[in-house]
Amino acid sequence: MPGNFGKKPYLCFVFELNMDSMIGKMLTLIFAGILFAGSVAIASNPQQTKEKSKTYPYLAYVPNGYQESIGKEWPLIIYLHGSSCKGKNLDRLKKYGPPFYLDRGMQVDAIVISPQCPSNRNWVYGDWFESFYSEILAKYHVDPSRVYLTGMSLGGFGTWSLASRYPHLFAAIMPLCGGGRPDMAETIKDMPTWVFHGEKDRKVKLTRSTEMVAAMQEQGSRPKFSVLKGEGHDIHHVYAEQSVYEWLLAQHKSVYEKLVILNFWSPKTDSVISKRRQEIIKEVRQSDFASKFIIKNPAEPQTQASKSFFMNLFKSKEYEQSTLK
Repeated sequence: MPGNFGKKPYLCFVFELNMDSMIGKMLTLIFAGILFAGSVAIASNPQQTKEKSKTYPYLAYVPNGYQESIGKEWPLIIYLHGSSCKGKNLDRLKKYGPPFYLDRGMQVDAIVISPQCPSNRNWVYGDWFESFYSEILAKYHVDPSRVYLTGMSLGGFGTWSLASRYPHLFAAIMPLCGGGRPDMAETIKDMPTWVFHGEKDRKVKLTRSTEMVAAMQEQGSRPKFSVLKGEGHDIHHVYAEQSVYEWLLAQHKSVYEKLVILNFWSPKTDSVISKRRQEIIKEVRQSDFASKFIIKNPAEPQTQASKSFFMNLFKSKEYEQSTLK
């Protein structure tokens, strides 16, 4: 499978033993036990645990170094599964998506929370998310400016819906083979978005994603849109690609908002606003996220790097007919 999720080679031993002897039988059992224990270690990831909740139960993954870190806030990825994983058995979530790859050793430098929707419910309806999100924030060390929402199929629909209802919570969204109402675009037009859909999807037509992307473009947004050529509804391998996590984790809500403020402010140099502008410039310069388009001279914030960043961010563009690259 694609992606880097810690594949480990299985070891095979061949012995010529006299099976009638007690020693031969004992050695066979010992080595069989070693191989079995090794396969279990490879097939599961202790960093992903089953957790109860006042709303929906969930699988929780914490990154390397989380337990040892003191005072550090971590990015949070919330994943919404498809309809086939509904129910009361959290192991069903490991059929595909991030839980599938995390369970097989994939490493992500973020907390990953995968709630399970009851059989008689839907991600789109109800007020479950507010209490669920508050519970997650209370339990984990989350950086609220780096919270990301993604989902596949039913979860893709849920991603569009929750993002439009709570746009202030998310730094970026990534819906797979989902859809929504075009009027949702108005509330999420400023949110970094990467949409995936299989070209030959028969369960959820490609038009469900294209109309959402078109609606966002009409609002002046520029979402990334990857149509996976020749593929159908099952495109969960997207979650095995490190590039999607790199993109998600590069989005930073607070710094993004500060850069937008800087781009559109044009105060006089002796104004009170100008003083605050200098403070924001200092904050942005200290951010690792902003290193690619850092403002070298506070007196001249409109450098070529920052201009290029905003031109790429807001410029309208044709759909990206692409793979994951």
